Amino acid sequence: MKGKKPYILLSIALLLIVLSIITYNYMYKEHRNIATENVSFNVSASTLNSDLSLPDKASKYIDKVVQVHGTVTAIEQNDVVIDDKVQVSFIKNVTSGLSTQKKITIKGRCVGYDDLLELVKIDQATLIHDN
Repeated sequence: MKGKKPYILLSIALLLIVLSIITYNYMYKEHRNIATENVSFNVSASTLNSDLSLPDKASKYIDKVVQVHGTVTAIEQNDVVIDDKVQVSFIKNVTSGLSTQKKITIKGRCVGYDDLLELVKIDQATLIHDN
């Protein structure tokens, strides 16, 4: 029994090290780069808003990369509202070159639907096209 004790302790120590590494890698994953990910859905602001207002359709959009097109209806500091239906938060400040009534296409992560404001929330967005 004396000869096996060091091997058992070494095995337990190695197991704890491996479990620690697995736990660390699971907890601290690399951040997503939405700008380089493929688009899951390409929709208009109105379509996205009506789909997300329905609970049975909303789950397919949440945390997915979407491309949304529409007309700018409001501009805030680093946010834009498209067609009074989708609020977009940009990664970089691009709002200085935009104006209301301008048609744009954005790509970003769909966060969810705000029942109070009746707006779809998109973050980490990049401007794809503006007219």
